[in-house]
Amino acid sequence: MPRFIINYTFHGRSSRTIEASSKEEAEDLICAEVERDDFELDADEIDDVDFTVSELQPVTRDGREIWTTYVRDSDKRGHPSALGSSPLFGGA
Repeated sequence: MPRFIINYTFHGRSSRTIEASSKEEAEDLICAEVERDDFELDADEIDDVDFTVSELQPVTRDGREIWTTYVRDSDKRGHPSALGSSPLFGGA
């Protein structure tokens, strides 16, 4: 079965109002919030989502079977598990 890698890029803008005694304090508060591991923007508010689809190629590289988007000259195209998994690669 062919494999593909999907790369997503989200572009969004969000705003809200906070209270702070100074601009520096406001920046410090937001910086601390954004740096937390659980910080998330609401994905429903993000309208612009770009994505790319790249086909993964089965190759044998240095004796290892891998799937890659970049095939080197030294790679041997295909590997037994991929070749037997799909008519696309000559199997099944």
